[in-house]
Amino acid sequence: MNAHTPRPHEPAAAGTNMPHRGIDLPAAVVISWTLAGGMLFGGAAVVLMLITNRLSGHLMLTASATLFALGAVIGLAHGVALGIFGRPEGTTVRQAWAAIVHGLLYLVPSLLLGWLLAGWVAAMPMALGGKHLIATAISALAWLVMVVTIYFAGSIGLRAAQLAFARWPHRAAGTVLVGATLVALVASFLVQPPTLWPFATRLTTEAAMLFAVLATIWFFGPVITVGLWLVKRFRPDLREAALPSSDTLKRAGLSAAIAVASGLALAVIALPFYRGALHLPSDAARLGVAGAMLMALSDAFTNELFFRLFAVTVAFVLAARIHATGARAAVLAIAAGTVLDLLFHLRGVPALGLPGAGSLVAFAAVRLAIPSVAFGYLFWKRGLATAVGAHLTAGAALGLLAL
Repeated sequence: MNAHTPRPHEPAAAGTNMPHRGIDLPAAVVISWTLAGGMLFGGAAVVLMLITNRLSGHLMLTASATLFALGAVIGLAHGVALGIFGRPEGTTVRQAWAAIVHGLLYLVPSLLLGWLLAGWVAAMPMALGGKHLIATAISALAWLVMVVTIYFAGSIGLRAAQLAFARWPHRAAGTVLVGATLVALVASFLVQPPTLWPFATRLTTEAAMLFAVLATIWFFGPVITVGLWLVKRFRPDLREAALPSSDTLKRAGLSAAIAVASGLALAVIALPFYRGALHLPSDAARLGVAGAMLMALSDAFTNELFFRLFAVTVAFVLAARIHATGARAAVLAIAAGTVLDLLFHLRGVPALGLPGAGSLVAFAAVRLAIPSVAFGYLFWKRGLATAVGAHLTAGAALGLLAL
C-alpha cells in the first residue's frame, strides 16, 4: 500500500525490467549504419554505374534491390560491432545487445522505407534523362534523405568510435601499430598493387589504396587488438602492449643486434637460389632497390603482426588450454604459426619455375619454413620488434646481395 510508485518523469531503478521505448546508442548505430549502407550501395552506387555505362538502365531496379540488401548486411555487421564496442560508459555488453535487439523493431520498417528511397535515388539519371519533373523532384528528395541519413550515421558512428577508443586498454601501442600498418600497406601497394588470388585479378592503384584502408581497419585492426590483449595477459614479460621507455633501451639494443645477425644468416643461406644455377629473380631486380626495400619493410611488418603476434599467441593460448606445459605450448604455438605461414606463401612457389620436386622442397624449407621458425622463436623470446627486425634484415639483405 505504501510502496513508492515512480512518477512518469522519474527514471526506473537500476536492474529493473521496466519497458523502454527509446533508442539507445548501440541501437541507433545499428539502425543508421544499416540504412546508410543499403542506400549507398542500392542508390548512389547504382547511379555511379549508370553514368559510367557499367549498368544497363533495364537492370536498374534489380541492381538497386540486390545492392541495397548487400549494403544493408555490411552496414548491419559494422553497426553491431561498433555498437557493442562503442557502447556508453556503464553499459554492459549484455545491455548493449538488449538495446540492439530492441532497435530491430524499428529497423524492419525503416529498411522497407530505405529500400524505396534507394530506388528513387538510383532513378535520378533516368528521371533527368527523360525530363520527368515529378520523378526528378521525388528523386531529389530521396537524395536529400540519403545524405541526412549518412550524415547521422557518420556523426553517431564517430561518437561510438570515440567511446570504443577510450575503452581500448592498449590504445597507445595499438594506434602506433595500426598507423604503421596502413603506411606499410600503402607503400607496398604503390610499388606493386596486390592481386586478389581467388579471382586472379590485379587491383588498380586506386582500388589498391582503398583495399589498404579496409585491410588495415577490418583485418589488421582486430588482429592487433586481439594480439596485444593476449600478450598482455599471457606474456606480460614481452611488453608488446606498452610503448618503449628508457629502461628498455639496453634490451632493445641487444634485440636489434640479434635481429640483424639472424636476418643476415637467413639471407646468406637463401642466396644460392638467387646467385647460383637457379638464378631466381630477386625483388630488387624486378622492382628496383627502393621498391624492394619498401616491399621488404611491408612484408616484415604485416607478416609478423599476423603470423607471430596473432597466430602464435592464439595458438599458445589454445595449447595452454589443453594443459600443455609452458615449453611444450610454445613449441606447438611456433609450429602452428609456421604451418599457417607455409600455407599462405606456398601458393606462389610453383610460379617460380623451379626444376623438380627436390628444388621446390629445398626452396620452401630455406625461404619459408626455417625463417618462419626463426621469427617465431625470436618473437617468443624477444618480442615483436625483434621478429620484425630479423624479417626486415633478411629481406633487405637478400635483395641487395642477389643483385
